[in-house]
Amino acid sequence: MSADPRAEYERAVDLFATGRKDEAIGVLRDLIGAHPSYADAYETIGMMLYKTGKIDEAIEWTLRLCEVDPASAMARTNLSVFYMRKGLKEKAEEQKALAAVLRFGSTPPKGRT
Repeated sequence: MSADPRAEYERAVDLFATGRKDEAIGVLRDLIGAHPSYADAYETIGMMLYKTGKIDEAIEWTLRLCEVDPASAMARTNLSVFYMRKGLKEKAEEQKALAAVLRFGSTPPKGRT
């Protein structure tokens, strides 16, 4: 692994783009292991897993992103998409509302967290 986390991140993106999906995901897992606060890696691994049909794993990694970067509106937006794909409309709507709060500073609807 390179000492430069951005270089490893870019390598993972390139691998995924060339069809080496499992290898790309492995690079991101290793990157996160070495740099646990590298938020872009969490977001990207979540999207890669989603695009390969591993929605439950995508949700797990994206929830971890929410812990690493609680202000990430993109994490909440992605969770909304993932939950909708699983047919969990209420959870999807909750995440969408949270994304709006993070993006625009509005107040979420009552009962939403």
